Amino acid sequence: MSPWGPPRGDAVALVSVYDVENNAVRQLAAGLRAAGRRVVEIYFKDWRNNRFEEPIEAEFKALLSILAQERVGLVAISLRASAYEAVVRQLVGVVRGHTSLPCVVGGWHPTVRPESVIAFADAIVRGEADVSFPIFVERFFSSDPSLPLTPGTWVRVGGEVHKNAPVPLVAELDSVAWRDYESGEKWTIERHEVIRGDPMATDPLFQVLCSIGCIQKCSFCHNSFDDGAPGARLRFRTVSSVLDELAERRRRNPRIRRVRFDDEIFGIDRRWLREFAERYPREVGLPFDFLTEPTVVSEEYASLMAKAGGQWVHMGIQSTEAVNREQLSRRADRATTAAAVERLTRHGIRIRYLTMVDIPGVTDEQKRELFEFFQQLPRPWDLYLFSLTHFPGSQMVEDLLSSGTLDPAEVEGTARKTFSQYRVELSWPREPDDTWWIALYVLQASGVVPRRITELLARSGFARGKPRPLVLAAHAATLLKTAQVAARMVRNGELTPTLVRRWWNPVSMVTM
Repeated sequence: MSPWGPPRGDAVALVSVYDVENNAVRQLAAGLRAAGRRVVEIYFKDWRNNRFEEPIEAEFKALLSILAQERVGLVAISLRASAYEAVVRQLVGVVRGHTSLPCVVGGWHPTVRPESVIAFADAIVRGEADVSFPIFVERFFSSDPSLPLTPGTWVRVGGEVHKNAPVPLVAELDSVAWRDYESGEKWTIERHEVIRGDPMATDPLFQVLCSIGCIQKCSFCHNSFDDGAPGARLRFRTVSSVLDELAERRRRNPRIRRVRFDDEIFGIDRRWLREFAERYPREVGLPFDFLTEPTVVSEEYASLMAKAGGQWVHMGIQSTEAVNREQLSRRADRATTAAAVERLTRHGIRIRYLTMVDIPGVTDEQKRELFEFFQQLPRPWDLYLFSLTHFPGSQMVEDLLSSGTLDPAEVEGTARKTFSQYRVELSWPREPDDTWWIALYVLQASGVVPRRITELLARSGFARGKPRPLVLAAHAATLLKTAQVAARMVRNGELTPTLVRRWWNPVSMVTM
């Protein structure tokens, strides 16, 4: 039976899988509500770092109950992380099997692997959904026969899939609705708990995007993928739009203590940044975190960030200069990175380094080179280690698949490495040498172990063949640092049950 008959309910359900922070769902919900459409948001489970939990029967029953009581006519599921494909496939099967409601799937994974997702979904939305999805929803609820031809979608009708061209990228980001946290038609499902209301409505950290896109084309990153949508890849909101949203969010949630700007590289437009640095301290004044890249950190950039109130920066250095250039398509050399570190540190901005390990072909000499770079960094600093994961659509993965040097079973969607080793922890099965080097990096970042001790350990090769003593030392240092971070967050009113649930695992601590 075709799912595209007359709607059997008046609401569209937006389902976020393993992500209670899902900004796209809140943004789409806000836009649809502004156009007069009833929207039900359902946050179906949350992620736990390196500890994936399969859905249980009680969670599926809760979802079906909400769909029935809220008179849902269309179900739309956000599939952001490729590793969640199997769960979303199962979710669609449950919904279709018990309700016959049509299921639309959108997000990053159906954008890069549309054939895989349309095999089980009734329709998919590819790329940015701010324009295409509202059109699809309007056509569905009005029984418009042109529904299968909606731009930016693939729609399955019988045995035929209508593959429509992508819509242009949104040029004016100020026109996109602000995320909705207040609507009453929101639900969270987590094991045997079903809670009404937005799970992030009173969170002390507010995350916001000021731009979309990136000047870099790192081979391992989603930004190296082009879905063919026309329009500029890099776009900006105005400073006024950002500050107005922050003012409104603070009015509705007085508990906000910190802002995090999630732009790929924050403040790369200097005129924009100069205006922001003048206005943000007066109009908002909260401490904030941001992401950047060494090649953009000029003296003016660092000065403006400090003036605005930036406290923490997440900066990707990824690996050694040779590995960055030859395998990861990154541009920053060590001199540029060192200059960025000096400027940010001198202006009082603390750095969290984002670094990748488990990269095939990296030599022992290159691992030592990374160790020596860390030895020179001014303390204190944090280290977020990530394990190289093969995400579909990235230039690295597509090139490796084309050359036959990567098994498709190792690509996320089929593989699910994200569930057990996205952020690095030391219990993952690696070669002893790799574990040894990573344990040394963790000891360096802890701030507990003097540099002369880490230098001695590296030169002597202590426990290199059997690194368990070093792993235990790194584990203890991480526990101590975690306690210090938690104490600071408690003092600042920033530690929440959500954060504890996601990150606390004393058996397999992630690096920091």
